Order: sequence, then structure tokens, then C-alpha cells
Amino acid sequence: VIDQGKSESDFSNEREILYKVLFDMKGDLTDLKKLTLELLKNNDTQKVQEENEGLIQKIYGNNGEELQEEANETMKVLELPEHEIEQTTYKSPQEDKYHFAEEIEEEETLSLQEKEVELIKKSLERNRGKRKAAAAELGISERTLYRKIKQYDL
Repeated sequence: VIDQGKSESDFSNEREILYKVLFDMKGDLTDLKKLTLELLKNNDTQKVQEENEGLIQKIYGNNGEELQEEANETMKVLELPEHEIEQTTYKSPQEDKYHFAEEIEEEETLSLQEKEVELIKKSLERNRGKRKAAAAELGISERTLYRKIKQYDL
């Protein structure tokens, strides 16, 4: 079948490109809508709709119901006059306003002394200040724990 000067191989090439992109975008339906709108601008909508349904079955199997609903919504938008399509915008409810910002991780201290003090404090807190239980938890003698408490002024 030849539509608008395009051969069947042109459609199969577009289908393969679409398949690869869809496979990479399984979780992000906003990109899928944008891609479908872009492809449908230059192609016969009925032919592309049939191709989309085939791809959805191929990629998602029986789990493509949600994606099929999204595709149907997109097709409804495409039936609008062109000036209304430009006014129609899709905002994802999961859109992150700060997707470009870096996450700053708290730097871990590498000092053994600081770690030792931290462990002793936590152990004493958990054992309500009882040195015998804290020493047993830390695996050191009560005398060593007492010495460490004096050394670090805990």
C-alpha cells in the first residue's frame, strides 16, 4: 500500500524507529505523547494508529491497556483543528520542577576517632548510660570503655 508517496518500506522503517524509542520510554508516557504527535503530523493517522496498536501489543502484551488509553487520548487530540492542537499542552502530574538540580550527599567522616566516639555515644544512649551493657554491645571491656569515655570527655 502506498500512501502520500511513501512505500511500505518507509512505514516499516518508521515502525522500527518507533519500536526502539517506545522500548526505551516504557515508563514515561509524556515523551510517548510527544513522539506520537510528531509522527502523526506527517503521516496518515489511520495507518499510524494501526501501527501503534501493533507495537503496543508487541512491546507490552496484555499489559498495554494504560498505554492504549494514552494513545487513544492522543488520537482524539489529533482530530482537533491544528490551531487547537498547538494550544493543547500536556503536563505530567509527576513533573519535577528541579530535575536539573544536583543532589548533595552528606560527606561521610573517615576519621576512626570520630567513628569510635559516635559508636560509643550511640551505645551509651541505647543502653541508657549503663557502661556494662554498652561495653558488651561494643565488644570491649568495661575498663576500656571507661578509659575511652575519659579520653573523649563523654
